[in-house]
Amino acid sequence: MLGVLVAAALLASAPLALAAFTHTASGGPLTLASATLSPASGISATQAKCHTNRTPEIEISWSATSSSYATSYTVERATSSTGPYTALATIALGGATSYTDSGSLGYSTTYYYRVAVVFHSWSATSATASISTLSKSCQ
Repeated sequence: MLGVLVAAALLASAPLALAAFTHTASGGPLTLASATLSPASGISATQAKCHTNRTPEIEISWSATSSSYATSYTVERATSSTGPYTALATIALGGATSYTDSGSLGYSTTYYYRVAVVFHSWSATSATASISTLSKSCQ
């Protein structure tokens, strides 16, 4: 029982799927398999285009997750590094590793972006990238 408690304590800080078994097995030791959901890495945000008097566009890009069982990415945006974050788009794994945010962005405003790697109801969130949009005159 102590081994199970130690294993649970070690795994508590990682995003993972954990199964509990209530039946005993005979004929050998029990093993516990777990896997972590790796977040996307290398997230960056750049102002894609700046046209005088036109709404800013931000290009968010990232490196793909190494988790083979992940199913999608969710791109999220906030105006504070601590959130709250709003989901902007869901992108299927194996598709693009970039997204252009062109919705309701303000001038001279700082935005924070992160990318969540998703597998069913589990997710692993990347580090945050921030960018300040240029003024209406692109300065």
